[in-house]
Amino acid sequence: MAEEMALLGRAELLDRCRAALADGGGGLLLTGPAGIGKSVVLDQLAVEAAQSGALVLRANSSAGEAALPHLALYDLFARHLAAAERELIAPHLRAVLDAVLLRAPGDGRVTDQLAIRVAVLELLRALAERQPVLLVLDDVHCLDPASGEVLAFAARRLGGERVRVAAAERVADGEESRCAELLPEPRTELVVAPLPSEVIGTLLRDRFGPGLGEQLSGRIGIASGGNPFYALELARAARRCDQPLGEEQPLPVPRRLRELLADRLAVLPAEAVEALLFLAAVARPYLPHPAERERALAVARSAGVVTGGAGSELRFAHPLLREIVYADAGEEQRRACHARLAEVLDDPLERARHRALANPARHAELAAELAEAARIAVHRGAPARAAELSRLAADRTPDDPALAAERRLAAARHAHDAGQAEPARQDCRAVLLGGGPASRVGARLLLIELAGSDRSGVPALLDAAWRDAGTDPRLRAAVQLARGEHALSTGRTGAGLAALAEAERVGEVDQQIEVIALRTPIDIQLHPERVLPALRRATVLAAGSGGLTAALVQIRCCLVVQLLRRGEVAEAIEAVNELRADVEGAGRLTDLGHVLHLVASVHERAGRCEQAHQAGLLGGRLRRELGPTPTSGLVLSAAAELNGGRVERAAELADAALSSGRAAGDAEWSGYALGLRGRCDLLAQRHQQAAEHLGGCRELLRGLGYTDPALFLVDADLAEALAWAGEPGAARRVLGEARREVARLDRQVVALGLDRAEAVLAAVAGDPRGAADRLRAVLPSTHPYPLELARAQLTLGELERRARRRAAARGELLAAAEAFAAAHCLPWLAHTRRRLARLDAPATEPSELERQIVQQVRAGATNRQIAAALHVSVKSVEGSLTRLFRRYGVRDRAGLTAAAGLPGDAGGP
Repeated sequence: MAEEMALLGRAELLDRCRAALADGGGGLLLTGPAGIGKSVVLDQLAVEAAQSGALVLRANSSAGEAALPHLALYDLFARHLAAAERELIAPHLRAVLDAVLLRAPGDGRVTDQLAIRVAVLELLRALAERQPVLLVLDDVHCLDPASGEVLAFAARRLGGERVRVAAAERVADGEESRCAELLPEPRTELVVAPLPSEVIGTLLRDRFGPGLGEQLSGRIGIASGGNPFYALELARAARRCDQPLGEEQPLPVPRRLRELLADRLAVLPAEAVEALLFLAAVARPYLPHPAERERALAVARSAGVVTGGAGSELRFAHPLLREIVYADAGEEQRRACHARLAEVLDDPLERARHRALANPARHAELAAELAEAARIAVHRGAPARAAELSRLAADRTPDDPALAAERRLAAARHAHDAGQAEPARQDCRAVLLGGGPASRVGARLLLIELAGSDRSGVPALLDAAWRDAGTDPRLRAAVQLARGEHALSTGRTGAGLAALAEAERVGEVDQQIEVIALRTPIDIQLHPERVLPALRRATVLAAGSGGLTAALVQIRCCLVVQLLRRGEVAEAIEAVNELRADVEGAGRLTDLGHVLHLVASVHERAGRCEQAHQAGLLGGRLRRELGPTPTSGLVLSAAAELNGGRVERAAELADAALSSGRAAGDAEWSGYALGLRGRCDLLAQRHQQAAEHLGGCRELLRGLGYTDPALFLVDADLAEALAWAGEPGAARRVLGEARREVARLDRQVVALGLDRAEAVLAAVAGDPRGAADRLRAVLPSTHPYPLELARAQLTLGELERRARRRAAARGELLAAAEAFAAAHCLPWLAHTRRRLARLDAPATEPSELERQIVQQVRAGATNRQIAAALHVSVKSVEGSLTRLFRRYGVRDRAGLTAAAGLPGDAGGP
């Protein structure tokens, strides 16, 4: 687990590293600043190389030892090579190498430098004849010059040898590498980039648990600049503080980090440091009176402390420099700086914030100014800023605990909208300590929203909120709304609908909208005729409410879902893109995670897989970072990979989502994870596993009451997998139930998928020609879901192949490939191209022995058992299997049993 966390966010980089080293020779150089993760990547490459049978030799250089000649050669060869391996080179070269590696006493003469170079080169060549060799050179910027010259000499002469070099060099921004000559050709240089903020957050949560807090984690993520070493050091320093850090307090910067950057600040005059404090104190790049401070900042710019200026945005070269400058200033100096900024800034949000930071005392006028600034921030679509300003307003409110609690509750709501769950919880707890009944009800209901999958404390919160609500109709309606939502989420549909009905009866307009939003998913399943009228009513009610609320977002999501399930895809795309723009404009990150899920789903159904891929990746990152568990985010990421990435990665993510969902007791998202895992199995031709995973998905979703066949498109895939796996009875039952739901809910848009599965059933029963003819007869020229049409063409091509109509099979497979390429659906495009390659392969009939081997494989026999049963050698079985794998374009025994088209075969495409 620790190794996985260390490599968090480096999957793409590792893939590029593996590709650079894949051909047996060549060199890879990783560059980046200290702590960015170069060594961790080298460690992983070394482990993988050793596991693949390579000899891994490693040298770790350091600045303090760079003056010791040939130390890196000693690290590489002295400890790892036995005497027998030194026998691989000529005696006179072995004597030179033994002297350099201190294995033999010297004779007082200076060792010939050319002899050292040739000895190392010949040793590497000899080792490479026995097995591949990987030299791992960490911190090559500190490599001793003598070793560097020897290794560079060897690198220039290792072309064509099975010797690879993976090196890491510390290179600051703006600098160039100086160590490329240590790599043999071909050379690849990759920059190890900063990690995204959500990855830094995940790393901190894993290392320090939830106690660090999301707000502090976010500040550390920004200050670290995406450097994992910096982030961990800052977190350790913050945890050592006696009191929790307030928003206005600087982060403590430990000595180890100061040493990496402080030399830039040490050369600055006092006036430059004073100017930098103003830059460190503002929320956005800005400098009061830039002309009078330009001379001072010129020194800071030349020292690499700041970048930009003179017409471009002025900023610190690294975010950590801001923390050092701000922390090193005294408290009085910081307050004076904020007071000066409050005088010169025009923006009301910045002005109010700096007035508050300049004056920690409670003051009614200042608190009102901060509350008004928070309101402006909401309208600007900046809920995180609104939360900070509302929190300051609460802290500066004098002699009115009820008003202070209202402002603290506003901060909690804004933090929740911005996806800052832990700060929102802290604000709610503060409200419960000193707020009035209305504020306490609001705080308890928000804590319920923040509970995530752990619902154990919800009943107590609901009971306490009901007591606080008293006889107030609006408060009672709010509690009934929460009670109804909790009942529906725990499977008590009757109780949930009753609570919603009561909330609608006594509630105000915005609460009636929330009732419709909560009831719509139930009506979609039970009363589809009610859905559109209810959604239209909610839209009319919302027209006069002003502002984008969570309930209105959900209403608009429901409208998009209805359009999509009715096959009105163009309208769904227009509606969901407009919704996304509105949510992004409002800065509602929590809602954006849900909307991006819908964006990805709509574009996937529309055959726009590249857009679905991008939306799914972004939505997955948001939901992993903001959600109470990573399950939904992992599901979105897996779906994104199935649209435009790699099947193997999709399977890994789906497995992780399933593990997370089961641990959290999340049946819905566990069901989606199983469904995506089943689709991965279909692409890999593992039909039995696909049937198990897809069956589990369908069972979980139906257990939640989700029977709409247009919800997840699992029915057709499950029936098809069951058919190929030799379970026709189960496949027919699935199809029968799905057909009934299609008729009840008018979901004709999914009928083509069911037709496809029924054709597979007929082909498996022994009539591939008739099955192909029937599927062709129902195949439309266009379809609202283009991928469904492409899947039907793919299946038709396989049925035609089984019917031995090769020309027709090729035509359908080409049409499917063209459709998948147009949709940019990479996994299914690759799968279809493999089917075409198999079709165009030499049509040699399997020999009798090969037929018998396939039958034995299908029965589960091992190679040794097959050899005994057929009275042949194990080597003969292995050779036959290798030829069969190549002929059918498969990688393993499971793929062979599915692909081998022998008489009576129940395998799939």
